[in-house]
Amino acid sequence: MNTYQSLDITEYIKGKRVDYIDDTHTYYVDGVKVPNVTQIVAAVLPSPYNDVEPTVLQQAAHRGVALHKEIELFEKHQLPGTSIEFNNYIFLKKYHRIQSLDNEKLVIIEHEGKIVCAGRLDMIIKSELIKGIGIGDVKRTSNIHFEHLKLQLNLYRLGYMQSYNETIQYLKCFHLRKFVYELIDIPIDESFAILALNNYSKMVL
Repeated sequence: MNTYQSLDITEYIKGKRVDYIDDTHTYYVDGVKVPNVTQIVAAVLPSPYNDVEPTVLQQAAHRGVALHKEIELFEKHQLPGTSIEFNNYIFLKKYHRIQSLDNEKLVIIEHEGKIVCAGRLDMIIKSELIKGIGIGDVKRTSNIHFEHLKLQLNLYRLGYMQSYNETIQYLKCFHLRKFVYELIDIPIDESFAILALNNYSKMVL
């Protein structure tokens, strides 16, 4: 069994112990380290950030993490955020009549009888305008890289349905910037997610 410096989340999913270490964004399933969903996406699709300076990427990542934290604190503890992007999030929720049912939900993904990765999706949502439940994802990037986002959310959908035996019927992206607030529909494409898992499995053999 691995020794962890700081254990932030431990849950049991389908009888398996899943540990998430926030300091390193690392996942363990029954003590075995597994990649996260973002790493699977990065492995099978070319990076859209090859020409971006690392310091710029790091600054953008910090701002994205801060926004996610604002939203999580609001949804879990009713603590309102202060950023313009947070206010844009509240506007979109009200306009589209969306309720957040759960935040930072832990999932594992099984493929060909093995656990291949784990992750935490931003939120499970319900809209008064759409039947069923969906996945909501928050993006603060200046541009939406659609294929990457589509794969990410379809992998989360597959993982959530495997982990909790509930059907996800739609996928939404909250695109939030200082002067941008849009809710983007992401198509469900389970075969796209499975193909990515097949390609990733071939890479690691």
